[in-house]
Amino acid sequence: MKYLLALPVAALSFVQAEAQNCRVDTTTRKCIFVPKSQQTQPDFTVGDIFPIYEHSMLLEIDRYGLKPVDGPWRYYKSGPDIYRVAVDGYKVLEVIRTARRR
Repeated sequence: MKYLLALPVAALSFVQAEAQNCRVDTTTRKCIFVPKSQQTQPDFTVGDIFPIYEHSMLLEIDRYGLKPVDGPWRYYKSGPDIYRVAVDGYKVLEVIRTARRR
């Protein structure tokens, strides 16, 4: 009985680990697995100060399938990643890994 209960926990942790290796396709919103050899680190992480004057704010968020801005934050793009950045202090609130369009 113990082993049957441990199986869903192990499967869930495997799914979470796999999700970290995924990029979201901007057209289909599906996860695309990225092999370790091709993974890149985001330019910024949550809590970093984002240099808003060096990057463009995203205005056409529907194009990327992002949720509407509903608070004191904005979307910015750096490389293949999109960042949700606070208006006050310019701290990164979320890193959104997206797949490059072809």
